[in-house]
Amino acid sequence: MMFSIRSLLMALLVSWSLTSPAVSASQPYWARFVDQATFGPTPTLLDAWSTSDPEAWINDQRSVAATRYPGLPAFPSSSTQGCPDAATAATCKRDNYSMYPLEVQFFQNALFAPDQLRQRVAFALSQIFVVSGVKISQPSSLSPFLNLLVDGAFGNYRDLLKQVTLNPAMGYYLDMVNNDKGTTDGKIRPNENYAREVLQLFSIGLYQLNKDGTQKLGSDGQPIATYDQDTVEGFAHVFTGWTFGTLTGATPKKHNPSNYLVPMEIYRVNGQDTNHEKGAKQLLVYPGTTGQLVAGQDAAADLEVAIDNIFNHPNVGPFIGRRLIQALVTSNPSTDYVARVAQAFNNNGSGIRGDLFATVKAVLLDPEARSDKTVQVSYGKLREPVLMVTAFLRGMEATSDGILSSQTKAMAEDVFYSSTVFNYFPNPYVIPGTNLDGPEFGVESSAVAVARDNFINTMVYSRINSPATTPPQAVSGTDLNFSRLDALSANSDPSGLLDYLSAHFLQGGMTASMKSIITSALNCTQTGGKGPCTNARDRSRTALYLVATSAFYQVQR
Repeated sequence: MMFSIRSLLMALLVSWSLTSPAVSASQPYWARFVDQATFGPTPTLLDAWSTSDPEAWINDQRSVAATRYPGLPAFPSSSTQGCPDAATAATCKRDNYSMYPLEVQFFQNALFAPDQLRQRVAFALSQIFVVSGVKISQPSSLSPFLNLLVDGAFGNYRDLLKQVTLNPAMGYYLDMVNNDKGTTDGKIRPNENYAREVLQLFSIGLYQLNKDGTQKLGSDGQPIATYDQDTVEGFAHVFTGWTFGTLTGATPKKHNPSNYLVPMEIYRVNGQDTNHEKGAKQLLVYPGTTGQLVAGQDAAADLEVAIDNIFNHPNVGPFIGRRLIQALVTSNPSTDYVARVAQAFNNNGSGIRGDLFATVKAVLLDPEARSDKTVQVSYGKLREPVLMVTAFLRGMEATSDGILSSQTKAMAEDVFYSSTVFNYFPNPYVIPGTNLDGPEFGVESSAVAVARDNFINTMVYSRINSPATTPPQAVSGTDLNFSRLDALSANSDPSGLLDYLSAHFLQGGMTASMKSIITSALNCTQTGGKGPCTNARDRSRTALYLVATSAFYQVQR
């Protein structure tokens, strides 16, 4: 069943690719850009196409103040102790022992924050540098990590990599915090978890890459590994001796009590980092370095050398660049596209390596992103559940309190609860029966496909109500704004309505066949089984539902 759904979706896209009209550098051109650079086009953004320019818009977004997550108080480790009042225990646990308040803030930011590009990039980074509520139990512990990604979205990758490494949420999630140096009897060995993931997932990947993202091959025709076990052990030894930041008024300990509000610190006795492995360490080997880290250095010095060693590896540009292309634009970028983005990462034009703003700008302004690629079946990406939800709601000028996490959870994307460090869905993932990469298809199943349609159906024909326990807010629940559609649906000729839906939801790509089918549905819609439907709202709902549940909308083109 899972395979048949994927196959059907791909078949529909093939049909679209053969019949879709060319997109001119006008409103559809702008609509595609906004779809890639935000959590979804709004009518207001799309209406401004004639006076907007992608590069100018990106530059303006850099100066928009960052919308950050709230600083939350830490609670006792036991929810029984932290929420002793039985009458309010359920709400207390939800608000202080789950990611609920951060999920609400996430959707509010995605739907309404003015710094859309920053928020979209931060979300992409959160799927590379994964920390999950599966292990982190309190929202107060994760909030500083999310703000780190928001603040660093337009910063330098090296700075971000170091901050991620020393963040206590990451430290706890991947076992770097309280990572002890080894003992001579071998009973204690440095933990290798973070050492492996920072290499495999956060920076360079498993195999050496050419600048265009293709794998380098050895004389045997096989991919060349980027590191070996000695390298993993070397980094594991680098990451020893760090613990949680000392709480105010407390005495530093080898293993400090949990403190997620400040970066991790080195445990020291009389100024000496006694829990740090002092021996020589093997790091990454590539042109320009032997990867040898000399013995006897302080933990802080070792960390700087290790971060530089990773940061300067030639894989980082194509590895991170391709992940950002996949997150924002298309699952199957050409090798030339990857190479151009990698070049922007390697040098932002001013000799600076790792400039994420320059890298994102290169991703979004690349000729492959901006040219008419909708005629190619391999172009674009399945909207992951979060982006499908936010784009649809933004497109319909929805009002919302941000309580939407249960909706995307039903579609296999439980915000801030990634089941593994590999993200909500696998990357890479080849769509069965094709040679196309499609990470988001990795969680697409019959149940998820139904959940997608059910969400659209709920929003179009009803609304999402907030839980009864929700504190009073300016907006309660989530509602669509049908005013624009209803004004068009009042006309018995549906062409105006369909043109609007095509421009605002399909980037001008509604085919003649699709238009004919929806027109027939509007003309044949019946109320109470009696005659054609003449109610504007019913016509709006029918047309919107058919467009939003179609493969043409479910795949961001």
